[in-house]
Amino acid sequence: MVNPRDGVPTIHLHITVVDGQRHIWGRGNSATGPVYTNTDADMQKNRRVLFYPRLGKAKVMKKLNNWISREDEDGQIVWFLLNRPDKRNAFGDEVAEEFVEFIDGLKSNSKIRVLVISSALDEVFTAGADIKELMAIYEDEPYSAAFQMSKTVQTMFAKLENLPIPVISAVKGLCLTAGLEMSMCCDVIVAADNAKFGQIETKYGIIPGGGGTQRLTRLVGSLKARELIYTCDIIDAPEAQRIGLVNLVVPLSELEESVNALCRRIIKRPKLAITRAKELTGRAFYENPEGYGGENRGFGETFATGEPLERLSEFIKPSKGKKDN
Repeated sequence: MVNPRDGVPTIHLHITVVDGQRHIWGRGNSATGPVYTNTDADMQKNRRVLFYPRLGKAKVMKKLNNWISREDEDGQIVWFLLNRPDKRNAFGDEVAEEFVEFIDGLKSNSKIRVLVISSALDEVFTAGADIKELMAIYEDEPYSAAFQMSKTVQTMFAKLENLPIPVISAVKGLCLTAGLEMSMCCDVIVAADNAKFGQIETKYGIIPGGGGTQRLTRLVGSLKARELIYTCDIIDAPEAQRIGLVNLVVPLSELEESVNALCRRIIKRPKLAITRAKELTGRAFYENPEGYGGENRGFGETFATGEPLERLSEFIKPSKGKKDN
């Protein structure tokens, strides 16, 4: 990308440290341009380097099997990125275990002021639950297995929601089912302009099991929540902002920079004031905790009918040009 003011090529560059080694990578045209790394000859050419996002000139990065964590130079902003490209970032047991381990570990780090949940992929935030693991429910008594799965996912997302620090969801690409349920646990949702949202479980004969029936209703109102859950409509980022599901929509190329700027604005405020504000606004949000128990039971009941097995099996069959309805 050439700066129009002086004609000098510009690279948006990331510098990270992985297992003690320095890694450099970047894009000539933000999210859509070619990728340059520290091994490319292009890096030796006359190019201006921009450190993007503006977290500082170095970040510590830790890679788990399904997640990548990185923090800014002073350790106050942490990004946690889902990275399971072969499964379109689908949630499974291992993803959940790593998620819980990471969230629990944040409690002992008093330096962290803001957590950002996002995806390492531009085209998908998460496609939702791992279909094969959902089908494995039928290897056991379906009602009990589905009830327990719903309970486990709700507990996992509650850990995120109950963190004393602000949590921002930075959504890009497809954000469905469990991904949307996770995002709705966050304090702020910032969406890239390519983001799409859907709570589409009823398409498979089941209901949202990770808090979707409760949080979606509270965020967008009962009428709109019912419409989205009943129809399985997938909405784009501007529509999500219009109905109150997301706070802000920005170009994909500006997502990280915009989120980091928001984090810096939050960090300027006293820590205790933010913690208490989060606690009290959370109390105002929740009035019927029994709704989550009802969701556990409904999730189990729908699986017990056996219909989800047929519908989920159809989903994973090779596509033969059948139009989705």
